Amino acid sequence: MREFPPFRLDTANQCLWRGDGAAEERILLAPKAFDVLRYLVEHPGRLVAHDELLEALWPKTYVQPEVLKSHIAAIRAVLGDDARKPMFIETMSRRGYRFIAPVTEGASASGAAASRPAKVLVGRDDALAQLHQCLERMSSKGERQIVFVTGEPGIGKTAVADVFIDRAADASPDIRLARGQCIEGYGSREAYYPMLEVLAGLCRGDSGDAIVQILAAQAPTWLVQFPALLTPDRGEILRREVLGATPERMLREIGDALEAIASRSPLVIVFEDLQWVDYSTVDLISVLARRRTAAKLMLVGTYRDDEVALSEHPLGALKQDLRSRHLCHEIALGG
Repeated sequence: MREFPPFRLDTANQCLWRGDGAAEERILLAPKAFDVLRYLVEHPGRLVAHDELLEALWPKTYVQPEVLKSHIAAIRAVLGDDARKPMFIETMSRRGYRFIAPVTEGASASGAAASRPAKVLVGRDDALAQLHQCLERMSSKGERQIVFVTGEPGIGKTAVADVFIDRAADASPDIRLARGQCIEGYGSREAYYPMLEVLAGLCRGDSGDAIVQILAAQAPTWLVQFPALLTPDRGEILRREVLGATPERMLREIGDALEAIASRSPLVIVFEDLQWVDYSTVDLISVLARRRTAAKLMLVGTYRDDEVALSEHPLGALKQDLRSRHLCHEIALGG
């Protein structure tokens, strides 16, 4: 955890925190944008050349310079930084970037979470109780759980997910938590976008090396998408191994990998804003829900019900089918 007020970079959960105490706000970045910010923050006060960033984050991969610029622009938007009068990221013309804000080493993610006051939600006791009943069935009986938390925009779906995760972590210290965010526009076009964000967080969190080993054994088609986690030689071997892999293989592999992860400790995944979900992630949810093997695995998805109710939305048809087969639960938040 590194701090540059009013922000804290949470490397375990792959997010930013802004503010302090009860007013603290969690901010999500796309995985690569987070990696760029993390690299700059880990090398404060010095010039980080374009080539150094590209080699560190896209090894042996050709990347257009505009891609790096777009990630820097996204980071600046989140930080509220002005490129002409920077407070955080200074552009060194034609050379690279320099993180100019003072950076200090903060408490670990778990320690920071423990020090924050418990969040209180008014009128959501029933929704939280239902989530914890599903968590109990998963933890005690090994029954996989797919839960959708729905409601109109701004009604508090993310707040309910936040409080549920906080309480689950307090109740079960061995539980493994991961989050993925669907993003309007971009996120709906990249296949498996929220799942890739989940895996990135797991690989960089506690026991990340063990997660990488599981992916290497069970899901090489997924591990190869994280070149920064591989040596150049290992990456080349994996790329040859997965050449021509089908979507069906990817779905089978991620199902096996998540069950292997959950066999070590209960795993709770949160997908946020599924109204912007990509089609491949819908197939992934379907596969996870329909697999018959026992697994201490829980998937919580939040979405705006008015958008998913549209006839052409892929998640709507899946949810109806899963509900008819008693393979999912829906928690609708009222006003």
